[in-house]
Amino acid sequence: MNQQTNSFFLILEVLYGHLTDLLRFFWIRRVQLFTLGSILGIFLFFFFLGGAYVVWSGEEARVHKSLEKYRSEVSNFYDSFQPKSVKILDRSGKVMGEFYRRNFRPIRTDNLSKHNVIVWAVLSSEDREFFSHSGLNYTAIGRAVVTNLIQFRLSQGGSTISQQLAKLTLNLGKRNLFNKLTELYCTFYIESQYSKEEILAMYLNQIFLGEGNTGVEEAARYYFRKPASELSPEEAALLVGIIPAPSVYNPVRNLGISLSRQKRVLYDMARNPELHPSKKEIPHKFSDSIELNLKKFRTIYKIKETKDVEGNPKYSSEIGKYGADKDFRVNLAPDFNSEIRRFILERFSNEDLEERGLLVYTTLDLEKQRLAEEALRVGVDSVRADLTKQEAEYQNKGKADLAEVTRAILPQLSGSMISLDPETGDIEAMVGGYKISNVFRFNRAEDARRQPGSTIKALVYALAFEKRIVNPSSKIKDEKLDISGYSPKNWYKGYKGDITVRQALAQSVNTVSVKLLHEIGISYFIQKLSAILSIPEEEAEIRFQRNLSLALGSGELSPMELSVIYATLMNGGRRVTPRKIIKITDLDGNEFYNTVANEAAEQILDPVACAMAINTLQSVLTEEGTMTLKKKEGEPFLYAGKTGTVQSPKLKSSKWKGLKGVRDVWFAGLTPRNVTVVWVGHDEGAPFPGSGSGVSGGIWYRYTQNVKSKLGMGNQLISNFVGDFVKVDVCADDGTIMETTPDYFCKVPLYAQYYYIGDLPPKRAGFVKQEPAIQNTMPKPELTDDSEISTYDAQGSRIQPTAVDSVELEPPLIENRRARYNEETP
Repeated sequence: MNQQTNSFFLILEVLYGHLTDLLRFFWIRRVQLFTLGSILGIFLFFFFLGGAYVVWSGEEARVHKSLEKYRSEVSNFYDSFQPKSVKILDRSGKVMGEFYRRNFRPIRTDNLSKHNVIVWAVLSSEDREFFSHSGLNYTAIGRAVVTNLIQFRLSQGGSTISQQLAKLTLNLGKRNLFNKLTELYCTFYIESQYSKEEILAMYLNQIFLGEGNTGVEEAARYYFRKPASELSPEEAALLVGIIPAPSVYNPVRNLGISLSRQKRVLYDMARNPELHPSKKEIPHKFSDSIELNLKKFRTIYKIKETKDVEGNPKYSSEIGKYGADKDFRVNLAPDFNSEIRRFILERFSNEDLEERGLLVYTTLDLEKQRLAEEALRVGVDSVRADLTKQEAEYQNKGKADLAEVTRAILPQLSGSMISLDPETGDIEAMVGGYKISNVFRFNRAEDARRQPGSTIKALVYALAFEKRIVNPSSKIKDEKLDISGYSPKNWYKGYKGDITVRQALAQSVNTVSVKLLHEIGISYFIQKLSAILSIPEEEAEIRFQRNLSLALGSGELSPMELSVIYATLMNGGRRVTPRKIIKITDLDGNEFYNTVANEAAEQILDPVACAMAINTLQSVLTEEGTMTLKKKEGEPFLYAGKTGTVQSPKLKSSKWKGLKGVRDVWFAGLTPRNVTVVWVGHDEGAPFPGSGSGVSGGIWYRYTQNVKSKLGMGNQLISNFVGDFVKVDVCADDGTIMETTPDYFCKVPLYAQYYYIGDLPPKRAGFVKQEPAIQNTMPKPELTDDSEISTYDAQGSRIQPTAVDSVELEPPLIENRRARYNEETP
């Protein structure tokens, strides 16, 4: 012990000696080092200052032109120039959307006095000394530096309105020292050339306020359906609160945060009444009435706060509800056109949008879009009819509370649909919500993430085929499992014993999917999922919890993401990048933007495994699967797909009063050169009657049949590819290879099925001239309309289903991380 102590002190003594020598070195040479540091500091100062001036010199002419245009907008005379429209064309050249950059008069210096409320809010929040400083507010800068140092983060800025206008006009992009200094030159230029009233009016017209809105006039009409001159203090405060981070603070995207910002701005206004251009217009006892006025504001815009399943606050309102299409003259595909408009406003300058007539050539097929809208509307209406019937039954039985809950669920039931070409990634139809109208609504096709249920099993099986763990003819046992304490149940009672892998997917056997994922490896599954979705593995690890319930769809995907997974299978395992825009030109044909369809797509999955997965997915739609399609005699079977139903928890303490039903129903369908995904559900996960095959599958089949009859369909489900495979005829009854012997009998023959070379189906041992015993047939309890098993005739009509039992599934406990509660049926 003494030896260790002595060694420690010896080390300290050596370190002290080195530190003393170093300090002595610096002290002896302090004059030289100070001189050298000063010279270096001065050099760097002038280097950056001179470099920024060079950048400014190159930008000055462009900035001058932009600012003069802004001044013409805000000057007392108004230019009657009418901006040109942006036309959105479908893939055949039909106009399906037309909008304008702006179709109203901007704020000007001569009407600035009519906008006193918004001016008061802006000055109070953004620049209290605007009329007294010369471009820079050194007090604000110092205050921001101190605050940021205290909080150890960049929580406060010190830029003035003039600096913000300089930043907007220069639009240099990346934030660095050169660009900040360049903005300073621009700020001094603005202050020297324009009056304070002109600067303020230009700023109010150019500031970005989220959802594609530039300027307070445009934003006021978007969010509140009124001109900026009529804004109340509460409305003005909410708009000004958006300014620091429009993508985070705007009320359409994050209403809760936006409301917090609104209150903060209102109290800033109350503390600075002198900034109101006309103090006599300030409401009496404004400071004392803020909370009361906020309550009135929430009532006017129907702001409601609820809790999601995890207890987090969730908001809804009518703010921005009718603003998405205010500039559209034509809008035949609202969800799709809204995304196009957003892209255009972000990519093109105001000058380009107002002075050029842009033509946007898109991938959308307007005829398919109409068929998709119709199919989704009919399908959701059928579920709503069932809910109406359910409500009446509860009323008749005296269960008023359940009737009330059902009535509340009914109007909010919705759905979405995405249809794309897997080879090009071209989006051919996209419906983001049930209501087909020209008002703002949540685009569920791209932005909603829900548990995909059994539809994810297609990827599990494809990876199992790729690793050659099994092939479609392999025998696998449906049995009770216990893996690290996880014992998944099937959606039917009991277990089937030995079945083929093809039958397991066709009948959506949960235990087999979990077995396969366990052998594949969760890490490998998440790695492939991140590659397919083009997201970092770190993000995938966060989004998809590392447990075996992933095999049953416990992760969350948007309909667009699920369509990309299936498109990857259809595209021979090559990456698929969804595409909306083909090119953008002006009226003279000058091209400003273009894309290439799925160029140089990375190979993510083996094409043979993908072909085997598609073959196996075809069995889902046969007599042995969960959704039977009756085909005409002699007609090739060019359909494949997978149903998915996520059961609602049977919790009587929930806000749904223990109401029975499902919370998400999916169908992912494949036809030649097409992948279509359908989701139906309630945004808050409310239970409703239905299933993946009975609701979403029916929507897909209606859409597919209409497209086939009106537009035609290809004749090859799996595209040609090069790989280590053979194609053989197989009997689905028992997975054996078809043989041309009179003793061989097969009830469900399958032709030209893909298998790896050297991994062919077995021959049937011992022929008997009779039908082979059909193993493990589906159970047949009482008939019910809420069944997962559905059958459709050749005309697309649903036939009375065979009933099945549904059960709840508990997710596993793996690596001490519990997955969220999930109950899954196929």
